[in-house]
Amino acid sequence: MMLAPTPVRTQTTRRTKIICTIGPASENPGCIRELLREGMNVARINFSHCKYDEALNRVKMLREARAELDMPLAIMLDTKGPEVRMFGYNKPVLLNKGDSLYIESTDKQPDDIPQLPPEDKRFFTNLPRINKLCQIGSRVLLQDGFIEAEVVQLHAEWPGAVTVRVLNDGKLKDKAHLAIPGADYPIPFMSDKDRKDIAFAVENDFEYIALSFVRTSKDIADVKELIKSVRPDSPIRLIAKIEDKQALANIYDIIKDSDGIMIARGDLGIEVPIEELPGLQKNIIKRCYLAGKPVIVATQMLESMTDKPYPTRAEVTDTANAVVELTSAVMLSGETANGSHPARVVNMMGRIIDRTEASIDYRTLARITHDYVDRDNITNIMAYSTVDTGHDWNARAIAVVTANGIGARALSKFRPSIPIYAFAHDEALYHQLALNWGVVPFLIENPEGQRFSEVAKKTMDLLKNKGAISNGDKLVFMASSPFGKGRPTNTIRCEVVGDNAFHDET
Repeated sequence: MMLAPTPVRTQTTRRTKIICTIGPASENPGCIRELLREGMNVARINFSHCKYDEALNRVKMLREARAELDMPLAIMLDTKGPEVRMFGYNKPVLLNKGDSLYIESTDKQPDDIPQLPPEDKRFFTNLPRINKLCQIGSRVLLQDGFIEAEVVQLHAEWPGAVTVRVLNDGKLKDKAHLAIPGADYPIPFMSDKDRKDIAFAVENDFEYIALSFVRTSKDIADVKELIKSVRPDSPIRLIAKIEDKQALANIYDIIKDSDGIMIARGDLGIEVPIEELPGLQKNIIKRCYLAGKPVIVATQMLESMTDKPYPTRAEVTDTANAVVELTSAVMLSGETANGSHPARVVNMMGRIIDRTEASIDYRTLARITHDYVDRDNITNIMAYSTVDTGHDWNARAIAVVTANGIGARALSKFRPSIPIYAFAHDEALYHQLALNWGVVPFLIENPEGQRFSEVAKKTMDLLKNKGAISNGDKLVFMASSPFGKGRPTNTIRCEVVGDNAFHDET
């Protein structure tokens, strides 16, 4: 028996967020509005394939759409990062099992590298002293891992080279990725391009930067210093992309020092045995949400929908599994950047999320997280108590008035079964909170100097006007009172919509 299609719910009810990559297929106002209506929470601009004028045009359309629809939307710049590629050919090269390839290191710019006949099977890479990173028998993966080779000879003469034997047939496309699993590449974390791109994100008020190939917490510290030099008061937040073994070895510090994590399964699946990827994903997600940090699962979520109207069964299960593991967000890449029907893909992802979330017992999960409450952090303690009260009282929702997002993010950590309505007066924060699991942001006037009861009534009226609550619904409020004094969270208050309570003027 076939199940009826699940109606896509609004952004006020879906807990797991959706990130869409904006590209040629979606960079028009009509498509962007469709993506927002279908459930896009974060728009990603990939700076591996984007120029500044293109990015500014996309940002303009995104900001106009979110303002027109009165919806929160975070805009994220994704850096190119220290990529290792192959050069010396300008058209695809067919490789056969058993072919020998000579791969030489070079410090030349791609445009200065000579283009050699394909039959020469001689290539160049921007990886310095490649012979020092290999030994006889080392695996070398080409073309995003689809072509495997093994090192059969090392060439020590400057600038260094290796000869490899191809282990399977394949097509080597222009500027193909090259990877040596487990190697520590002697390439700076930030290129000149990355530095310029990060400064561009800060100057143009992006909400997030996703940092490619973060390997240590020092990489994050270096980016923070760069941001400080561009704009000391920038509110921009940093997402660390986990893509290799060095990042995995430093995962605790990276989670601690970043504002969130992206599990970039494409490159990570090349650097580690691919059968280890599901377990790594599960463990990283758990570490992130228990640390109160958002976590994103990325790469090939619904890739078949790039050119097909429906996903594969495996893709549906993969997306659902990420939701069950309590990821904060799932990301679409080529599906929305270059696909045939971007809005249809987001609609499908939303339907998968909705059906999966309906099967999860969030109340039980929230109680399990009790053991992970940071008892030295008053906001953490108050957040857990608020979630517990909301569940025990059968509240319709939690409402949090937040000046810096700390309270809203603390509530998100405990994955409540009810929505977290977050009221922020800072516009950057309002859009940033669109990424956090279960958080539905609203923009309000600065509550500084107002009484708690006055602010609570205004927020309830706003929710009623939005259709999020009705008379008789129960709400649990969490806030720092009095507002604007910089105090930690100190207030939990229960209210019933429409009962004209608000007697206690605190």
